[in-house]
Amino acid sequence: MRRHIDERVDCGAIRMEITRSLAEFVQATRFQDMPGPVIQKAKECFLDWLGVTLAGTTDPVAPVITRYCQSFGGRPEASVIGTNLRTDCASAALANGVIGHALDFDDYHDETVIHASAACIPAILAVAERNGLSGEDFLAAMILGIDVCIRIGLGLGDYHYQRGWHTTATAGTFGATAGVARLLRLDVDQTVNAFGICGTQASGLRQVFGTMSKPFHAGKVSLEGVMSGFLAQGGFTSSKRIIEGDLGLFEVLTENANEAIVLDRLGSHWYVMDLSIKPYPT
Repeated sequence: MRRHIDERVDCGAIRMEITRSLAEFVQATRFQDMPGPVIQKAKECFLDWLGVTLAGTTDPVAPVITRYCQSFGGRPEASVIGTNLRTDCASAALANGVIGHALDFDDYHDETVIHASAACIPAILAVAERNGLSGEDFLAAMILGIDVCIRIGLGLGDYHYQRGWHTTATAGTFGATAGVARLLRLDVDQTVNAFGICGTQASGLRQVFGTMSKPFHAGKVSLEGVMSGFLAQGGFTSSKRIIEGDLGLFEVLTENANEAIVLDRLGSHWYVMDLSIKPYPT
């Protein structure tokens, strides 16, 4: 798989292949392909996210989003952390995403400023709980989701963030969707559609920093990941070139996108290893 993608990069076909190559990567990569240190770092990031989420239950945003999910949630499929509430997996992903980012102590990627675990884990955890999947399934989806969202964040570049976009809310939706697509065992075409569905929702403005709407960004991308994966599984269609298309993510939300970096060392460099864990007590 890695050699196949590298050959595509070398032959200059990146412009046509970003979205589909990422979809192929998500579906073809085996857990056994992931090095031990990568798996260990993912475990550390999960435990860190769980700790800051538990601490986030004391933030004023936690009861607000929990009451919302109690009012509008559906079947008891997944847990809202720190409560006795079980609700549909989309609502659980939303609530856990918001609560997990409430204190802003969760891990992040220095260059893109993406809070990758906050964006990816809530969706992946909710679907894994709903479907009774294994820890191995969860970790593989988490590692792949983080890799996808950081790669897209790097492609968007610094201009994207400085212009006022919140990369956790824009690139993050692709990470959550990638993880869910993996857990649902979508095929490549379905995963491409899932990326299209989440990509047209990619939004989030830094103007809301300092309010409850900043952690809402992590919740919304988690919700989008669940929704995009299940819609694609059901046959919902979307653009096949949502990232590199003429009116796609890179053309609309940034200037001089770095397309090559998205597929660079795909399958050999794992971006979970580049996440910084904040040394704050919880």
